[in-house]
Amino acid sequence: MNLHLRPVQPSHYATVASWPESTEATQRWAGPGVPFPLPPERFAQVLELAKRPGWVLLEGPGLCVGFGQYWTTGAGTAHLGRIIVSPRARGRGLGRLLMQALSAQALHEDAVRHLTLRVYRDNTAAVALYRDLGFQQVEASSTPELLFMRRTSG
Repeated sequence: MNLHLRPVQPSHYATVASWPESTEATQRWAGPGVPFPLPPERFAQVLELAKRPGWVLLEGPGLCVGFGQYWTTGAGTAHLGRIIVSPRARGRGLGRLLMQALSAQALHEDAVRHLTLRVYRDNTAAVALYRDLGFQQVEASSTPELLFMRRTSG
């Protein structure tokens, strides 16, 4: 597989916005207040790309197969969010590759040593993947619906 993590471009907005297939799927991926369907012309504004840069996982010369964001949440900490793999590309291990690349990119930022994320407890495949990648749940910061997970580099 020839995969590359690159900053999201306007040419990717319509592709990524098309992946969630319902209002519920959109809210689980991007949070409350994100419309379904997400109009490509509002993608950058709604996902706050100016404050929370987005990244795409590209296969080959430019096929967009994954998307995610990270942003600084405190001293030495970056939060990973809005992780999604194209429905047509699922089941090929791309979620793991996207998370590894996005984590490495976030840890390249000055002084970032900790990564955090939130995941729905019933998303057992994602929970298992994140645990396998070294994230540990923090019950004190979790809710009945969402697990808060943290990983320290080094």
